[in-house]
Amino acid sequence: MEKHALETVKVTDNAMELIDFRLVKKNDKDKIQEMIFGINVYKVKEVIFKPEHIFKVPSDTECLEGMVNLRGKVIPVINLQKKLGYNTNEYNTDYLVITEFNQVTCGFMVNQIKKIRRFSWQDMITPPPEIRSQYGDLITSITLLEGGDIMLILDFEKIIADMNADYYNNAIDWSKVKKTQDSHTIMCVDDSSVARKMAKKALEEAGYKVIDAVNGVEALQILKSLAEETTKNNESILNKINAIICDIEMPLMDGFTFTKTLKENPALNPIPVILHSSLSRTVLSGKGENVGAIDFLTKFNSTTLIEAVSKVT
Repeated sequence: MEKHALETVKVTDNAMELIDFRLVKKNDKDKIQEMIFGINVYKVKEVIFKPEHIFKVPSDTECLEGMVNLRGKVIPVINLQKKLGYNTNEYNTDYLVITEFNQVTCGFMVNQIKKIRRFSWQDMITPPPEIRSQYGDLITSITLLEGGDIMLILDFEKIIADMNADYYNNAIDWSKVKKTQDSHTIMCVDDSSVARKMAKKALEEAGYKVIDAVNGVEALQILKSLAEETTKNNESILNKINAIICDIEMPLMDGFTFTKTLKENPALNPIPVILHSSLSRTVLSGKGENVGAIDFLTKFNSTTLIEAVSKVT
């Protein structure tokens, strides 16, 4: 299986790189339309030409095309055209985007690979209602390209979770952690509905109260409002929020920028921040420490999450 070469460039602060890939669909007039999607390069292990043989497996999941042996490791292959309801299987999906995150390796069939594009996190915006009505929670954010074309950012975590019922059932190992005896409140910041659901479930099972936000901008608005109350009452912000669990990849404001901004605000600075990402620790933990995060967790392990929160509350 031959790799498809993509030349990457150095990532700078407050910027990310996305692989621009394409899928085709039929529009309302039965005309073929090319749709533009993006995935963070840090989630991609490699891009290869689609293998000639994909082994079919019994499954009720229509978008599961089968399995492929990738250098001795058997991984699932997901047909994104089917997952998104495009129904254009007569058009070749020539490439597999091999992803590796949340300790899961998977291949995604796509029609074309274009290039690597660099964006500021501020260029990422929350999907408008018309896109949400079409795709539901499968799109986490969008951005505009030159010429006005729209790039859609898929929630790959949700796609994988939808295929695996056990993904949501990450039970807490109570032999390693205990339920909190205090009425502590944790803020969970994540643009993925799946990630928020899983983190909130685990935290509430461990006895914590949870406030959630879909990105760093919304989280800061909530926190600043709470800080005004505590300042007025001459009390610590820790009386309102005891710790923050924050994703890194989010529209408008990424987790690094959020943490740095929070730590520069004297009223919010005391709140410990734990960065929680599907990206690997080796890639990102050093940068998290530089902006003031107290810990870095790779998604998703309920026991590890509760253990980290209990250390700072």
